[in-house]
Amino acid sequence: MKFKININGTEQEINATRQGDQLTLTKPDGETLTAEIVSNANGKMTLSINGRMLQIAGHKDGDNRQIWSNGRMLSYQKVDETAGADSADPGSLSASIPAVVSEVLVAVGDAVAAGERLILLESMKMIIPITAPADGTVAELMCAAGDSVAPGVPLVIISD
Repeated sequence: MKFKININGTEQEINATRQGDQLTLTKPDGETLTAEIVSNANGKMTLSINGRMLQIAGHKDGDNRQIWSNGRMLSYQKVDETAGADSADPGSLSASIPAVVSEVLVAVGDAVAAGERLILLESMKMIIPITAPADGTVAELMCAAGDSVAPGVPLVIISD
């Protein structure tokens, strides 16, 4: 998932991936930071980064969020990567209902055409195709066969 962050007046776009308690942040220059979520309750989170503990507190207002750590404030906002796509549409890039990934039909780097099937989901004995909204290239896959997925969570990112 992509976020626009503002640190001390400088805005950047980062990619965040979470698998269980593992959080990976990738900056625009390709530098990555991996953290383990030690605790997450009541708006406060403790992260372990390279053996160093970091405590942060946060506040959420719609899509806008603020985090405080060591007297510094970081504000960020989710980037809508499916702008123009209706998440209830079976052709969107996320599930419209809870489902299990039945099959991933593409790989990162594959060129895809508008309407091409990318992922097949299974829910309530139905097969739900996730299709490309436009021509592009598979930039990121955020699921694998057998994964349980929640509605509205991005499964694949297509770039121009």
